[in-house]
Formats: sequence, C-alpha cells, structure tokens
Amino acid sequence: MFRRPPTRSAPRRRGALRFTLASTAFSVALSGCGVIDFITGNDGYLDGVGRIPGGEFNSLVSLPEGVEIQFPELIGPMIGPQIGGNRVLMIGDSIMASTSSRYGNEMCNTLTPLGWQVAVEAQAGSFVDFGLKVLGRRLEDGWDTAVVFLGTNFDGNLENYESVLRQIFNALAPTPMVVLTTAEFRPRQIDVNNVILNLAKEYENITVLDWAKIAANPGVIGRDGIHLSDNGRDVFSVAVARSLELPPVREGKCIDSVFRNDSAVKVPMPSEAAVDDTSAPAVDPAQGEASTTLP
Repeated sequence: MFRRPPTRSAPRRRGALRFTLASTAFSVALSGCGVIDFITGNDGYLDGVGRIPGGEFNSLVSLPEGVEIQFPELIGPMIGPQIGGNRVLMIGDSIMASTSSRYGNEMCNTLTPLGWQVAVEAQAGSFVDFGLKVLGRRLEDGWDTAVVFLGTNFDGNLENYESVLRQIFNALAPTPMVVLTTAEFRPRQIDVNNVILNLAKEYENITVLDWAKIAANPGVIGRDGIHLSDNGRDVFSVAVARSLELPPVREGKCIDSVFRNDSAVKVPMPSEAAVDDTSAPAVDPAQGEASTTLP
C-alpha cells in the first residue's frame, strides 16, 4: 500500500515551490556564501515550502554534454521533502518504458544515485487504463510516491480519459505524487493536457511536471515526432528527478518491473531487437496525427 506522508507543521500550499535551472543555480550560489543557511535554517528547509536542492543534487544529476534545457516551473512542490521513504512507482507508456532497465536504463541510472528505489512499470501501446492494471498488481507493495505519465495513447474519448485518470489519482491519494503532461505532437494532445492540468488542481497531493514544454525543446523528440531521442531519454529522466529531488532515505535501488511486454507496437528504443511487432506509427507532419497505434 502507499504510505501516508509525514505530518508537517507548516500547511502545504500548492504551487509554493517552483524552480527553474536559474533559480536552482541561484540557491547553490547562495549556499556557497552561507546565505542559504540563513534563509532555510540548518536543515535546508524553507518554512512552509520544503527543501531547496543544492550542490549535492546538482552534482549527482546533470544533462548530457552540450544539452541545455530551461526546465519549466513545477506546479506544486517537490516530492522528496514531503515523504518519509524512498520507494517510487512509475507508471507509463513507451516514452517511459524507453528509459527502463530493459532498454537504456536512464531512469534508474538517474534516480538511484539520489537514493530512490525505482520500479518502472511502463509498456508500449498503453492507454490510460494501463494505470489501473499496474495499481491492481502493485499498489499494495509499499510505495512512498508515484510518477504517472499516461496520455500519449489517446482514443479521442476525453470523458473516459478523465474518468480513468481520476480513478488513478484517487487510488494514489493522499500520497504526494507527480503527473506529467504529454508532448503535443498532434492537436488533440492539447485537450489531453488540459484534462491533466485541470484535474490535478482538485488534488492537493499532486505535483504537475509539464513535459509538453520540455518536449518542445529541439533534439528531445526523435525523428518519428513522438518518441524520445537518445538525449531526450536523459532529459526525461533528469526532469523526473528534478520533480522528485532527494528522498529522506538514501539507499537507491532499481526494482524489477512486472509489466515488460512491448509487443503491442514497435517503437524506436535503444534496443529495437527487444520489440517484435512491426507496426511502427507513421506521423503525418502536416496534421500531427498518427496513422496507426501509438506508443
């Protein structure tokens, strides 16, 4: 089951903690001259906000050489300062699956040095109802937080998408968690993202990572216009790490996943031999629509 977050003396305020690369660099600079201790106290917390990431986080997490991304502000606070453990359940489609241990392993390689114990439950071809399947198998395994990225595959039924996403959020509440918007590679992904953003406002435990803004940076998305490039997989993992920050327990581990079947659709991942299906999605650049099943 999900663990109830520890009680904090200061009330939690949605949107209170919002950082970009510039603000993080500024906090590190202040730390170097002793100012940050004055602002946050010796424990590195800002009252009513949470822990500000400093030199340790930035020394452990970095983008590939030559890659520069201006990360958007989080909508809600970072997760690490709110919880009492380090186990994170990640739920997604092939975008997230491409960073799992059966491919490039970027997610575990990024998060485990920070101290997170990471289970990536993501499969190609997954629609939003996949989240309920994962929770049906893994909800009771004991998690401190979750990261949800479902919406790349969308059948056009916004009412159903919102209903199922709400069920996922309800099952995870009140545990602090992260939900990501999708890349806007076709017009109706904007509608999907509006559902995500509006629904998340109803839950005090949810922080939104706006992946749509990050994916719009050159070089993040691969040639098919949907999946991640080599550098994009690192960017994706770093973006997730910035939303989670440092856990209070620092014993990182990559946990074996249960859902590993990517045969629903062929996707351009680091190890294409692991995917047997040949129904690769074709995207019409003029319309941004996929002609076959998406990732």
